[in-house]
Amino acid sequence: MRFGDLVQAQGGLPFKCLSRADLLNRPGEVDALKRSGAQTIWMGAESGSQKVLDAMDKGTRVEQIREAARLLKSAQIRVGFFLQFGYPGETRADIEKTIQLVRDCNPDDIGVSVSYPMPGTKFFAAVREQLGEKQNWQDSNDLAMLYQGAFSTAFYRKLHSVVHKEFRARKAWQALKRQFNFRVAARLGYNLLTLPLARWQLDRLAAQSTGETLSLPHLPHELAAQPTPQDER
Repeated sequence: MRFGDLVQAQGGLPFKCLSRADLLNRPGEVDALKRSGAQTIWMGAESGSQKVLDAMDKGTRVEQIREAARLLKSAQIRVGFFLQFGYPGETRADIEKTIQLVRDCNPDDIGVSVSYPMPGTKFFAAVREQLGEKQNWQDSNDLAMLYQGAFSTAFYRKLHSVVHKEFRARKAWQALKRQFNFRVAARLGYNLLTLPLARWQLDRLAAQSTGETLSLPHLPHELAAQPTPQDER
């Protein structure tokens, strides 16, 4: 809020930034962002499953994500969700909860990745022996699993396609309801026509996987809110 006061005093400055759902729930937080000129706020929503968020040590709750999105939209600030799939212990049901979260919150944009084992975390220690020569991505759209997840790399790449096709179709439909546009109509038609096949392919890839994965210890919310200590480097 101090930042908001200082920037507002200088006439405001259009910007976008990253934040956390729990921080955006603090009284006055979104108002301060709006006053200072925030146009787009991205948050690491990650998952619509509380079980997965707690396993990640994320320290946020699904209802906080929903409320943060509502507050930002009420302030006419664009909302971006970073989504993360493939975390150890995540099931197909957890994946569907994340997809439903996107449907319900209707963010303005999304980014999709698979889980990345960061050195110094329980996650990295648990999968260290599975990491081969490739221990990082060349870019965030790689979507290559670096460890043995519940599903294959092909599954997560197809999941990326399915999530985006559904998201783009929904956005195109909302835009058409406001004003008709041939290009937007074509985008809607393409995604609606190709989505059923993509979903069928996703189900087929899921059936080819064992569905078994390493499951990290479930943490209560209070412990999950405490970041994992990092080694000094």
